[in-house]
Amino acid sequence: MSKSLKVLTLEHFIIDTFTRLGSDGIERPVEQPDQVYIMHLKFNSIANIDKDRGRRHLRFVIQTADTYIFFTIIGARTFLPPSQLGMIVDYTLSTFPRALKDALESYGNEMWAFRERTDGLPTARAVNRYQGETRGFEYLSEPVLLTPNSLNGTHFEGIVPSVIHFISYPAPRAGIILDEINSFKTSKGWSPLIVWEPEDESLEVVTSIASHVDILGPNQNEALRLYSLLADPTFTDDDLTAILTKVCRSLAYLRPRIGAVIRAGHLGCCYASADPRGYRPEVKWVPAYWNKERNGYAEKVIDPTGAGNAFMGGVAAALSEGKGLGEAVRWGSVAASFAIEQTGLPQLTKTVDGRELWNGQNPWERLTAMSI
Repeated sequence: MSKSLKVLTLEHFIIDTFTRLGSDGIERPVEQPDQVYIMHLKFNSIANIDKDRGRRHLRFVIQTADTYIFFTIIGARTFLPPSQLGMIVDYTLSTFPRALKDALESYGNEMWAFRERTDGLPTARAVNRYQGETRGFEYLSEPVLLTPNSLNGTHFEGIVPSVIHFISYPAPRAGIILDEINSFKTSKGWSPLIVWEPEDESLEVVTSIASHVDILGPNQNEALRLYSLLADPTFTDDDLTAILTKVCRSLAYLRPRIGAVIRAGHLGCCYASADPRGYRPEVKWVPAYWNKERNGYAEKVIDPTGAGNAFMGGVAAALSEGKGLGEAVRWGSVAASFAIEQTGLPQLTKTVDGRELWNGQNPWERLTAMSI
């Protein structure tokens, strides 16, 4: 197997639509373009709604919701060329607009494996139904559940990814993916690093799987729910930092092979590596790139939707380049910084000498600034 790939994500491509259930019980469509995201389901209440801004802010959240899982591969793309990235897009011609394919290919057509579905089903679609501040989710058409064997028959077949990223929903899928990877280890000598975002999992499941992955990477809400904790609205940043530090240490005790990372929004992230001797893991914090201490913060932070998943893509890219966990979370912070600067995806352009710019900025310069 001579070909190689740095980062592969096994998430599902879904075209998402939105409706709102009114007080009269009638479901009405939300007037907005379809949103595209990779499957990452949340059935709980929308978090962090600004009560003072009320209905207007809630509509903003709806208008931009669920584009964010698509940011994982884009976060990796911030640092790596498209030839070193991979993602499968399952579609049918009649339900997959050409303009949408063009938008994806603007980041590099090598990174996508477009597969026309032959099971008689259309491009996967889903609907988010909002009632007040809660959201329900329902498939309108079935997605293709991806595993490492899904690479067969695509131009990624025979390629050895250095890093595999996946989100565990639905829960049995995590075990299936790990079983297939173990099979490849035996038959082909392939041993990728595994970056896992445990979505709405039980602590029992996470405990059983953690030692078989390299990065255990929940966001703060997912991490707290694992231990039946809630972020009280009265908590200060210091309160939340203290709680997340304890949770991160507990996750590191589960022995992920590299470590545990918790994405904590405006607080940045905390991370810890498991100590092979069983000593108490040291938890470290890294601030978000865009924080109140950095000039331009107020103007640059437009929409945090997608930042956490772009962060994980940046972490995966760094690990594929042999970086340690402390450096990898800085790559993640830079990738996230571009995700929050607009509604939707960041803009990729090139200078006359071929250098890539994201929203007009060089990500490597931001990485240098993160290290100062």
